[in-house]
Amino acid sequence: MEQVSGGSTRRVKTALCTIAFRERLLEYSLDLACEAQLDGVEIWGREPHISEEHDANRVAAARKMVHDRGLQVAVFGSYLRLGAVGTESMPLRDVLEIAAGLDAPVIRVWASDVASDDAEDDLWSRTVKECRNAAAAAEKMGMRLAVEMHSNTLADTSQSAKRLVEDVGCRNFGLNYQALPRIDGDPLSRLEHVLPHVFHLHAQNYAALDGNSERVERVGLADGVIDYVPLVERLRESDYDGYLAVEFSPSNVEDKRAAVLRDCRYLRSLSE
Repeated sequence: MEQVSGGSTRRVKTALCTIAFRERLLEYSLDLACEAQLDGVEIWGREPHISEEHDANRVAAARKMVHDRGLQVAVFGSYLRLGAVGTESMPLRDVLEIAAGLDAPVIRVWASDVASDDAEDDLWSRTVKECRNAAAAAEKMGMRLAVEMHSNTLADTSQSAKRLVEDVGCRNFGLNYQALPRIDGDPLSRLEHVLPHVFHLHAQNYAALDGNSERVERVGLADGVIDYVPLVERLRESDYDGYLAVEFSPSNVEDKRAAVLRDCRYLRSLSE
């Protein structure tokens, strides 16, 4: 990151989550990230992008494809679900070995599969313990864990996410921030509440919400209810050293590639 006197001081690194093109081989997302002149990619932790079981040759091939394009692996987007109740989780050992083989400094993980308001004390305690153990194992390998701030998890609200990080109490255990509709209200306040703990950030946007609708329509990053200008400005003013990543394509677009490329370029323009 670069320091500039007299104002916003930091350039925020940008990335593409390869899950945006989960229906295509990994190379497709890598080529688009390269065309958009992004800094890196978040490798989706499922086929056809990477095996959920550690395969050293497969991982090495993926790492080479990324580096040959001048990109970095920003995050390994795993499905390690700590404190899970009814959802299958990737094994911790496989997750750590895959991330190490990819040269990923951060691993995206999940905090249970129960909303924070519905979680009993014993589930909180078990999840904290599993998170602490996983963080200790990751720290030995020089990696950080970023819990996804997602609905139906213990990190769904900014308050519960902050509580989780503080209860775990490990310096390499933090958050993967994302603004969510109907949760926490203002996205900037949500970010401000947890900013010191944020290791990674997912960018997505939504159409104006119909109060009677249960479905949320994704739109372009510049076109929705979330204003990314103050969010990126706040990151630039802080000591944030992670990535800001385009996660998904807008819904129901005729040319998905063009829509994602437009979002990547928009995010990059904000981060400069």
